[in-house]
Amino acid sequence: MRRAAAVLCAGALVVTSAPAAAASPAAVVDVRPDVRDVVATVLDVRPEVVDVAPRTDEGVEIVLGADVLFAFGSADLPLGVDELLAGVVERAAAAPGRIVVAGHTDGIGDDASNQVLSEQRARAVSDYLGQRVPGAQVESAGFGETRPLVPELTPAGDDDPAARAVNRRVTITLEDA
Repeated sequence: MRRAAAVLCAGALVVTSAPAAAASPAAVVDVRPDVRDVVATVLDVRPEVVDVAPRTDEGVEIVLGADVLFAFGSADLPLGVDELLAGVVERAAAAPGRIVVAGHTDGIGDDASNQVLSEQRARAVSDYLGQRVPGAQVESAGFGETRPLVPELTPAGDDDPAARAVNRRVTITLEDA
């Protein structure tokens, strides 16, 4: 079986079409810059959050790059957050269950600071969603640098800034009721 995988990162959508065990980049397509760093497995690739949210055992998972939502070292949501999170709010309002927001950082900095920052970022997004999704049960948790998606060092042992950017994220899980 072949599947398509998409990674939305730094304003470019990398689309692959390969057997599930060995996906490799097939094309790079410019997309709107309002959603970035989303890692998803999808069959219909469009640059809307609601279109690239994969289903997990818990529900629907939406991954947003922390670099899009937050300034370096900050947990304050930017002025344009309504536009950035409109698709998330729409999807969450239609979801019957609990909303769980998890914050993650890269491995730069000390563990304690990364933990606090990830908690603050998760709380900022969960507070935002709680104010915009009537009756939502929203929870937040921070995981600091403990759950990276990809290794932050190259095979040669060099720092990989692109990998660190992927690991800086906020994950929103819309759980099934």
